[in-house]
Amino acid sequence: MKTLFRDRYGHDKFLIGMVHTMPMPGAALYDRSGGMRKVVRQALTEARILRDAGFHSIMYCNESDMPYRQQMPAETIAAMADLIAQCQSEIELPHGVNMLIDPVASIAIAHATGGSFVRCFLTGAYVGDLGHYVPDAARVLKMRADLAAEGIAIISNVTPGFSINLDTRPVTEAAKGAVFLGLADAVCVSGPAAGVEADLDAVAAVGCAVPETPVVVGTGVSASNIGRLATVADAFIIGTSIKQEGKTLNPVDPRRAQALTEALAA
Repeated sequence: MKTLFRDRYGHDKFLIGMVHTMPMPGAALYDRSGGMRKVVRQALTEARILRDAGFHSIMYCNESDMPYRQQMPAETIAAMADLIAQCQSEIELPHGVNMLIDPVASIAIAHATGGSFVRCFLTGAYVGDLGHYVPDAARVLKMRADLAAEGIAIISNVTPGFSINLDTRPVTEAAKGAVFLGLADAVCVSGPAAGVEADLDAVAAVGCAVPETPVVVGTGVSASNIGRLATVADAFIIGTSIKQEGKTLNPVDPRRAQALTEALAA
């Protein structure tokens, strides 16, 4: 449904602010001396900034868990679920989950924490920094159904990140496949890496290809371009541009976050 975000949350242009957690248990870079108390403290601080700046929702993502695993270990899933529960007990904004690159873990955590949406791949075949990755949409959708969690919307990536798509069809055909065969609730168009601006023409073309489905822009959204992107997209996932010095894994900068919401309002 094209009006998914408006119907659910009351916003024609829906802002999703990223909380990129510090490395989690199970990741090579996890700070064992600081432990989860340090990780939760950072996440809650950033969630508060996003709330106070006027973002409509938050997405929690284990962006710092390099190198990424295709299946999350139990300790990472448990830690993220606990972190989100602690943050959301105070923040009370709608939230989503993006466990790179494990959509089953994302669905499970979203269900356990009252999440509204997840971001993942449902179609295609990818090779690059993430290794060789082929999504299993049937498993993802079955798990959502088994949990009676159909209320968790699935935002499906239709462009690759840190990799190439071995499916060489145009992005418009990939979007159609994600909706028709992958049963995506929304599709996400991004640049080739975190923080890289998505192609405006590609976003517009995808919107025409799947006119009944919301289109999300997944990377490179900033105060300087959100006005243009808002003419062709329904929602925006925002991380890098609101970080200190515009670097993906830096802390959220309150001034940058406020500038972005003001730019959309303008």
